Amino acid sequence: MSCLAFGMRMDIPEASADLNAWAVRHGVAPSKSYEELGENALVLWHGTSRERAEKITEYGLFHKKGLWSALHPRIPHALCRGRSERFGTEGAVVCIVLDPNEVAEGRDYDCEPARNVLRFHHGLPPDVVEYVMVREGIHFTGGARGSSPRPWPRVRFRYSSGVWRPMQNSPVRFSDSEFFSTLDEFVTLCVSRILSELSRVTPLEVFSVLYSLIQPSDCLRHTDILGLMDHLAPRRRRVGKWQLFFSS
Repeated sequence: MSCLAFGMRMDIPEASADLNAWAVRHGVAPSKSYEELGENALVLWHGTSRERAEKITEYGLFHKKGLWSALHPRIPHALCRGRSERFGTEGAVVCIVLDPNEVAEGRDYDCEPARNVLRFHHGLPPDVVEYVMVREGIHFTGGARGSSPRPWPRVRFRYSSGVWRPMQNSPVRFSDSEFFSTLDEFVTLCVSRILSELSRVTPLEVFSVLYSLIQPSDCLRHTDILGLMDHLAPRRRRVGKWQLFFSS
């Protein structure tokens, strides 16, 4: 879900798909490589199995017939899902960050523009792998963390006296000026902050963030989240194939 959320940010007209902003919203450290390269970074996505993803973070990426990667995460996500259904294996998506000045089309890779696919003629070292996405969440595997922004808090809740409450002593700090004592308060803070930062957002992006930050995930109810989004962002409209909620 998390890589699809990034892909949706790429598809929304005039929206900015910032890799570090996406990471910290999901409770994961920002990438120093991406921080240094900024908008010039070449961000690629590679679909594989969970077992191979673990080896990739240690030995890098390679394939005898060429190494395929995509500019849009939808492509490797579909590949992983298809292979999982066919072979009964668990898939993974690897996020790669490259300096475009260090690789060149023709010399290092061939590009299929219609499919947004790059096929590298050689392997890539493990230090270009910044994130690995598996079923339970995102793992930061980069060599160095970015200096900012700070990852959003991940929280584990327990059901007590009819209310979901954080395992930590309440109130729990959400930001420098915000605190929460229940699941509902935490979800409200998250959704409000997402709307504030992105101004327009799809439901899947909100669900992706909440499922990454909250455990157990079965304490979340889609109808409650959609109702909260209707309350906080009553203005919405369809843009292309996405339903967007606007902050104002």
